[in-house]
Amino acid sequence: MLMGKYNHAIDAKGRLIIPAKLKDQLGAVITVLKGTDNCLRLYSAEEWATYAAKISAMPSTKSRAITRYLYSNAMEVIPDAQGRVILPQEMLEFAGITKNVVTAGCGLYAEIWAAERWEENQLNDEPENFTEFMEEMGL
Repeated sequence: MLMGKYNHAIDAKGRLIIPAKLKDQLGAVITVLKGTDNCLRLYSAEEWATYAAKISAMPSTKSRAITRYLYSNAMEVIPDAQGRVILPQEMLEFAGITKNVVTAGCGLYAEIWAAERWEENQLNDEPENFTEFMEEMGL
């Protein structure tokens, strides 16, 4: 399971650091794609294969548009020894990433957020709001 929240920044050469704990779990080849909520998603090769199989199993009348979107907005990256990757400017712009970044483990995948967007999209930290949300979700 990918867990944790990591704050960091894009370096002067435009490289993004995949935190060591997440990099170890994601593996040597990571699939990056435009996610929901204007963030980027990271999948290990195994999880991406599982995700892709689910899409492939859908009737083509339902999956054509989503297949085009996902695959045309995805790429494989190989982190260097320090865990750094270079992402296309188009992906960075989509996610609003200019400098400060939050990388968050989300179970089977991880997300990369512009730090400002991360803060805007968080549940209110007040315990009663979190409890209410969890109850609504049946957790």
